[in-house]
Amino acid sequence: MLPLLLVITRQVEATDLVRLELSAMGFKAYYVETLASASGVIAQWHFDAALIEADGIENDVFDVLKALRQRGQIPALAVLRRDDEEFVLNLLAAGASQVLSPSPSPRVIVAHLHRLIELARPRLLDDSASVQLGPLWLNPRKGVATVNGVDAGLTASEFELLLMLASEPGELVQREAIGKTLRFGTAAERRRSADMHVCRIRRKLKNVGGDNLQIVTVYRQGYLLKLVSEPQTSVSRVAWTV
Repeated sequence: MLPLLLVITRQVEATDLVRLELSAMGFKAYYVETLASASGVIAQWHFDAALIEADGIENDVFDVLKALRQRGQIPALAVLRRDDEEFVLNLLAAGASQVLSPSPSPRVIVAHLHRLIELARPRLLDDSASVQLGPLWLNPRKGVATVNGVDAGLTASEFELLLMLASEPGELVQREAIGKTLRFGTAAERRRSADMHVCRIRRKLKNVGGDNLQIVTVYRQGYLLKLVSEPQTSVSRVAWTV
């Protein structure tokens, strides 16, 4: 079963080698760049661990650690690319489970993450991070999206994009954020790829009866997912079970 990992970083390019190592070692990683984005997904999903690239988010890192503590003692590994003893001590005092510095290799980072998860959560539960919006159900660990129990047949990239939208139903997700998360090359390529992925997801959702799941295009900005239902039907934003 895939460990679900939250990665908080603003150094996207520097994280590429870590990204490849995480994927190779069986992690399901979700990447965010801002405190607001991190707080949103922390509140909605249950992660097995968090990896924080502390360089570049010095002003936010302590608030991130506080949010992780409030969510239930999620193990947090902070990584520094410089030797700063005082900052390391402050990170540990704020709640980081461990701090690696300076510039640890991707293999070392992943090995420490595995160990932190083993210590904090001996057994992972299958559906501990499911996301639900009406008839749509997504399991980030398995990479499976279903509508009324029918597999939507999404590719890995399509699943990641839909997961981003479903985690913030009714709220705008910027195309640039989608592109950076899914790593779609240049800015122009990111815009085109996001558009193509959205078209395919719309078609696949419709094919499995998800007509009341609408991905709305906000011109020149991005997309949002909303549930169109009968007046008496309540909308479940996100459901997760432990």
